[in-house]
Amino acid sequence: NAINVTYVYSVTANGCTNPTTFNVIVAVNPSPVLISTLTPSAICSGTVFNYTPTSSTPASTFAWTRVAVTGISNGAATGAGNPNETLTNTTVSPVDVTYTYSVSANGCTNPTTYNVVVTVNPTPALSSSLTPPPVCSGVPFSYAPTSATTGSSFSWTRAVVTGISNIAGGGTGNPNETLTNTTASTVNVTYVYSVTANGCANSTTFSVVVPVLPAPTLNSNLAPPA
Repeated sequence: NAINVTYVYSVTANGCTNPTTFNVIVAVNPSPVLISTLTPSAICSGTVFNYTPTSSTPASTFAWTRVAVTGISNGAATGAGNPNETLTNTTVSPVDVTYTYSVSANGCTNPTTYNVVVTVNPTPALSSSLTPPPVCSGVPFSYAPTSATTGSSFSWTRAVVTGISNIAGGGTGNPNETLTNTTASTVNVTYVYSVTANGCANSTTFSVVVPVLPAPTLNSNLAPPA
C-alpha cells in the first residue's frame, strides 16, 4: 500500500522563526509485485491457457509479452491480464512457454519482470503399425501399441465382427486375444485405440486392423472309391 511520509518544516527569516511548523506530506507508492504462481498447471495442446495475475497492491495492472517458441505453432504475442490463449504443441514432447509479466499500480511500474512458465503437453499419437501381420484362427493376437510421447497409455475396443466367434471386447495395452474365424475366408478384425499421456487424450482414435486367417479344412471326399 501507499505510505505517507511527513516532513515537518520550520521557517526562519531576519532572525525571526515562525512558531508554526508546516507538515509536508508525500505519499510513497509501493513497487507492485506479482504474487500469483509463476508455475501454473500444465495444459494440453489445443486448449486455452487461462492465468489470472494478482498483486497485493490495489488497482494493479498487468502487461505480458510472449516470444515465439520452437515447437509451439503460435506466433509471438503481447497483451494484458489473462492471456486466454489456445497454445498448440506440434512436437511429441512437453514444451515450456514463458509469459513475461510487468506490474504497474498508481503510476509506478516495478522494474522487475516476472516469468510465468506453463508447460504445454503434446497430443499423443499411436506410432506402432496400424496393419499388423495376419494371425491364424485360434492363435492369440499379440499387439504392443507404442507412442513417441513418453508416458502414453492405450485403451482399445473391438466390435463384434461377422465371421469371428468372439463377442465384443475392450481393454488396455496388448489385446492378447485368441480370435476364431468361423469362415473359409480371411476376416479383418478392427481394434480401435485411444491414446492418453500426461492427462491429455487424443480426440482422434486409431484403427488397428488385423486379418484373421481361417483354419483350412479338407472338403474333398473322405471316402473315395475303392
